[in-house]
Amino acid sequence: MREQPLNDETLHPVLAELPVFEPDAELWPRIVAAHAQSRAARPRRRWLAGAGIAAAAAAVVIAAIVAVPRRNVEPPSLAAQRESQALEREWQSLTPVSARPAADLARLHVIDAALQSAYDRGAQADELGSLWKERNDALRGLILTARADTVTRI
Repeated sequence: MREQPLNDETLHPVLAELPVFEPDAELWPRIVAAHAQSRAARPRRRWLAGAGIAAAAAAVVIAAIVAVPRRNVEPPSLAAQRESQALEREWQSLTPVSARPAADLARLHVIDAALQSAYDRGAQADELGSLWKERNDALRGLILTARADTVTRI
């Protein structure tokens, strides 16, 4: 069965069949009160919606901070210290203890004392880095000297 759309001609008989009655006298004040209550609740709903959005944004930021993997970047002085240890092992393997000149050892002891003093007084990273660089440069020089002193036999 196909329903026909309602137009003015077909709507008039349908409306004529509806009952006619007088609304309750208290209906209009109830409508006004409900409208006022709805209007008063809007700012609260907006505030709650804003708070919800802010909480969701905070949760996203915290999740991003927690989820981002942190790189274990070691301080420059620690990297220089490890390099210094490797250079010292190399120098010790090239030069026997009896063949090490006292002047070379004295220079390393002076640098080591300066490093210890810097650590004791809580020196900044740039000062420590320059002292470690100086120690590494001294060790590289000792390694070059030890390699030059090595006699190559043919």
